[in-house]
Amino acid sequence: MRKILALILLVALLNIPLLATTSLSLNEGGDGGLQDAPWPMFSHDSKHTGFSSIDTSGNNGCERWRFNAHGRVISSPVIGEDGIIYVGASGVYGPLYAIYPNGTEKWRFETHPSGAAVGWIKSSPAIGNDGIIYVGSNDLNLYAINPNGTEKWRFRTGSLIKSSPVINGDRTVYIGSTNGNLYSIYLNGTEQWRFTTGNRIYSSPAIGDDGTIYVGSDDRHLYAINSNGSLKWKVKTGNSVQSSPTIGSDGTIYVGSWDYYLYAVLPNGTLKWKYKTGGEIDDSSPSIAQDNTIYVGSWDGYLYAIEPSGTLKWRFGTGETIISSPAIGCDGTIYIGSMNHNLYAINPDGSLKWKFKTEDNIDSSPSIGNDGTIYVGSWDNHLYAIGGINIEEPRQGYLYIGYREIGLTLSGNTLVIGRTPVKVSAFHEGNIDKVEFYLDDQLIETVYETPFAIMLDETAIWKHTILAKAYYTDGSTPIDQMEVIIFNI
Repeated sequence: MRKILALILLVALLNIPLLATTSLSLNEGGDGGLQDAPWPMFSHDSKHTGFSSIDTSGNNGCERWRFNAHGRVISSPVIGEDGIIYVGASGVYGPLYAIYPNGTEKWRFETHPSGAAVGWIKSSPAIGNDGIIYVGSNDLNLYAINPNGTEKWRFRTGSLIKSSPVINGDRTVYIGSTNGNLYSIYLNGTEQWRFTTGNRIYSSPAIGDDGTIYVGSDDRHLYAINSNGSLKWKVKTGNSVQSSPTIGSDGTIYVGSWDYYLYAVLPNGTLKWKYKTGGEIDDSSPSIAQDNTIYVGSWDGYLYAIEPSGTLKWRFGTGETIISSPAIGCDGTIYIGSMNHNLYAINPDGSLKWKFKTEDNIDSSPSIGNDGTIYVGSWDNHLYAIGGINIEEPRQGYLYIGYREIGLTLSGNTLVIGRTPVKVSAFHEGNIDKVEFYLDDQLIETVYETPFAIMLDETAIWKHTILAKAYYTDGSTPIDQMEVIIFNI
């Protein structure tokens, strides 16, 4: 009997370090609670770096598909490990949409508005490693939604939620509310603690390696909060902090303020530097590239590239307010939306790579899929997938005679005399099964392998439409078309 008791005691003693280690790991920062997915939460990860390991250099800036959300898409899309895109809309009942990679709806989850509170969703979702989707709503609730689109639980804050959630390991989810509280909520939907600031929280919390939570408030402070809910420190700025903090590899915290400044704060709460832009830094949150350049948008219409030392590297002007937060591919391309209706792709040297025009303002932040497709929402009620096909020959506004390019036309029309080649460039050509070529509504040829090109030699006079339609292996079918004037008898 004594031997058995001794053995039990030995096992218990041996397990003490293991239990202590497990408890410690649950309180550490990092992305352990996030799904291993291309873009599982706002600004990619729990540090809000906005940086993706995906190479986007081949993205041609052409539309692949658009999804009608029947309400403004202000929420920033996130992407699961299976390629499903999740994004909120600004209808009375939200909803939160789950969208297949080909642009068709998988399901929608409607919120529960009551009284004066409507259910539109500005918050961006976060996907847990068990597939549960967490998202805040203007109906005053944080929702946990099962992967099949059913409700798991909801947590009521009593005020609007525009902040986006972040998951701390396998234990809690943090989110801010306009009642000024940052909430720590167990993954079963019960409250762990709340931390009260002096005003509304629009900012989305970020988590450092040591488990410290960073969040901004309209009370003009950036807060550092311990994982037990106590104040670690706070830094005063000159105006509201609605921008979300971003954490660099050395632990420096970057955040924007309505006082026009981007702040760099050391992990101990001392100011490292601040850089003044030409306007308020509102919802645009800084992102950090592989070379530690910090990118942030401002109300003055510029995207700023700031060196880690706090000096200006370059700035890129869009001509209109920037509220969107940047996304960065591993090739260094920066993607950001503007209130001039355009999504911009900007090279690391600050030059324009391409821009994509929607029908209304963009304050949604772009995300990057596992194949380099860029997803972004617009006030025109659509979510866009960018990275499709483009008719690159004949070129718009040029004259062609006998399949040779002569030069620009005075009218700006594309004019073809005789036969002409039609050539399509495509994003990820290896994922295309076939490309169909149409003249007006008539299919004239199908091409099954690269190069996707034909010789157009149809009898035609005056104005016609050339259309190309690609069939991707994921089921998406992007098109491109152009108007041409043809004289070919």
